Amino acid sequence: MMIEKIVLLSGPTATGKSSLASKLAEKIDGEIINADSIQLYKDLFILTARPDIKKERIKHHYYGFLDGNANWSVGKWINEINGTLKDVIKRKKVPIVVGGTGFYFKAITDGLSPIPDIDNSIRLKIENELEKNGLEELQKKLAFIDPKASEKINPNDRQRIIRALEVYEGTNKKISDFWLMKREKVINFKSINFKIDADREWIYKNCDLRVDYMFENGVVEEVRSLLNKNYSENSPIMKAIGVDEITSFLKNDITIDRVLELIKFKTHQYAKRQITWINNQMISWNSINTQYSNKIISKIIKKL
Repeated sequence: MMIEKIVLLSGPTATGKSSLASKLAEKIDGEIINADSIQLYKDLFILTARPDIKKERIKHHYYGFLDGNANWSVGKWINEINGTLKDVIKRKKVPIVVGGTGFYFKAITDGLSPIPDIDNSIRLKIENELEKNGLEELQKKLAFIDPKASEKINPNDRQRIIRALEVYEGTNKKISDFWLMKREKVINFKSINFKIDADREWIYKNCDLRVDYMFENGVVEEVRSLLNKNYSENSPIMKAIGVDEITSFLKNDITIDRVLELIKFKTHQYAKRQITWINNQMISWNSINTQYSNKIISKIIKKL
């Protein structure tokens, strides 16, 4: 099957996106491109539920290749995958971009805000402030500098708070002002867009089952190995849901039952944020339901 289009497949965590993408790729001679920001990293294969691409017959791109302290912006991601998309299509394959990071998909469909490159020394300075003063102080600083951005950014989202502050310090402009500017398209292929829509309680149940599976399959030792690498606590990989909780358990600060409870709760919160994003930002996307339908693949193919 030869189409010069890309397939976008987004949905909340634990809804079967990766499995669906692999099945679809087999049917339409496709290749899969990762759009999950935490699955870019080499570490935490179990905790991040990263697909085991060594066992996959389908070619996967951008899974598990970054060191845990590497910072990848949306801009860097989209510029990297642009070349891959061109190559996949040139080889007469169909690119399937799959994941749950909403900003990645928005960059494909709407383009990027015209924010210039920021000197890395500014980010390091802000990260040092974070280590010294804590996230709450950075959030207060952002609220003073850019109230609009502060309202939109989750107060626990270290990455986005740091990004907003570094943009201000590097450009003397608020990031919220950049959000209002005309976005620059990077990806010029037409896309066919699908979002997974499923019952929230079903998603939460799947989240809980996934967390249980992680603990049955060595996630505690995986986090122990991560801690031995001595990454900064501000490294992207250290922000993965579960790292803080399992670290506390390894220090004998909390019980394993409490760890499970906290990780399940945080995963529910994460899924809820993804659902909200999808409902607000992907209104016109084709809706598919992995909960009930066994004819999803044929439904997608009919849209191509």
